[in-house]
Amino acid sequence: MCPHGEMTRKKQNMSMEILEKVVDDCQGKPLKKINLFWFGDSLCNRRIIECLQIVRKGLPRVKLNLSTNAGLLSEERSRAMIDENLLDVINFDIDGITKETFEKVRQKLDFDQVVKNVRFFLDYKKQKNATKPETRITIINMQPTAKEIPAFLEYWKPLADKVEVNQYNTWLGTQEDRNVGKSFEESQRGKFTFACTHPWDELVIAADGKAGLCCLDYDLKAGVGDIVTQTVQEIWNSEKMNDYRNKMLQLDYDSIDVCKDCNAYIFQKNKFWAKIQQ
Repeated sequence: MCPHGEMTRKKQNMSMEILEKVVDDCQGKPLKKINLFWFGDSLCNRRIIECLQIVRKGLPRVKLNLSTNAGLLSEERSRAMIDENLLDVINFDIDGITKETFEKVRQKLDFDQVVKNVRFFLDYKKQKNATKPETRITIINMQPTAKEIPAFLEYWKPLADKVEVNQYNTWLGTQEDRNVGKSFEESQRGKFTFACTHPWDELVIAADGKAGLCCLDYDLKAGVGDIVTQTVQEIWNSEKMNDYRNKMLQLDYDSIDVCKDCNAYIFQKNKFWAKIQQ
């Protein structure tokens, strides 16, 4: 469901220098959260624990979240994350409750190993009486998984802090729409009738330091700056960012190439932000 194979950007891990630059830039700013992942599993980075330590030390009051498919979640990493209190939230993306469905969706992953890894994390957190991180397990409600959602919820709800069912995202209209039922109708027929929250909520920084408008812009076609030569605050308040914000306030999505076919309105339409604009 992700256009990972279509991405033309270089696949790489963020350098420690760039990560430290981001952390330094955010010192003393009203930052609420860092998601230390984007369009790739952060556990592919062999130095992920060190990365988490850098963020936690530099920005101790900022919420630090991680999302992973858990394929590379070793027991050693699980212990470090919990023992060192490195995370506020960890999200496990598990699409399916049967081996057949899961491995069809999450290709090249082993269902049994993923479940084992997640169960170890959950059990170890309970064993240590740790309050953090909050554990979340998600499944996407889409054609391959829809029939398994009731069994998925029944299995995981007693084990994790939260279990959530997400709608299917078409990645700016680049992927086949695999939503089901009412969500499919909304995804096909709807559109943004309000300003998207992303340019006000988040700043995406790629591994090489390039900054993007939105986490769905996987190829960074709507670049807004470069952390190597600019500060986070300069990018956030830049003319490029404000131009995109103004276009969205005017509902001029057709003039933003990456936004014109986006179906992310199905995730935002019931939020307070959207309702006050309508």
